Amino acid sequence: MNDIQIRNIKAFVTAPRDINLVVVKVETSEPELYGYGCATFTWRYKAVVTAITEYLAPMLKGKPVDDIEELWQMMMGSSYWRNGPVLNNAISGVDEALWDIKGKRAGLPLYSLLGGTCREGITVYRHADGSSIEEVEESIQVYMEEGYRYVRCHMGTYGGNFNGKCQTIVKPEHAPDGAYFHPRRYMESVYRLFDRVRRDLGWEIELMHDVHERLAPAQVLEFAKNMEPYKLFFWKTAWRRSIWNFSKRCGTIRLFLWPWVSFLPIH
Repeated sequence: MNDIQIRNIKAFVTAPRDINLVVVKVETSEPELYGYGCATFTWRYKAVVTAITEYLAPMLKGKPVDDIEELWQMMMGSSYWRNGPVLNNAISGVDEALWDIKGKRAGLPLYSLLGGTCREGITVYRHADGSSIEEVEESIQVYMEEGYRYVRCHMGTYGGNFNGKCQTIVKPEHAPDGAYFHPRRYMESVYRLFDRVRRDLGWEIELMHDVHERLAPAQVLEFAKNMEPYKLFFWKTAWRRSIWNFSKRCGTIRLFLWPWVSFLPIH
């Protein structure tokens, strides 16, 4: 069993609930021994599949399944230009599948191989959405009845979709059709949503929100301050990583921003 090698690596694309997912299967020289991993990059899934099937699979065939660290270094370093969402997701899927194989060979769940449990359970959150405040509240109440106490809240499309009405934005003549984003309307709609949810559902539930990098730095500061009364458990991804790195080099924006915004450094 010490000479088990990678026989093949496959990538499968599926789309439950219309969300593109990429699943990796690493097959070994033992016919009944294989592992699965997730390599999902929803918006560029075909690029991930290509990275796996055209580059990683040919490179790793015949390699020992036990050498997970060496294989990771090989996958990361061989492309010369490292990192990026496509390569990182492709590597993650293969890496997870190799650890899945490791656990199967040991006859133990992976968390046991990594040191075992330290608590009986963990807190999880659900995502509540809707085209109006009422729909969002209904979604939250369903989750509360199921026992959840942490809910991330959004309302419709980003850009100020309020009370189920698509936003109307003044735009130049002959501008193409499509989804136009209006930061001010988006911010105002979020204020109204959380104000209503707090008044109607109280403080027995923790609320979260994800900005998804749609605001400029000055708007982030304003948004953070105005969201303070609703005591969010977290709100995240307020601006792009490139802006965050620039602000750290400048040494100024972070000083004012950090007390208000949780999870900004996590992407």
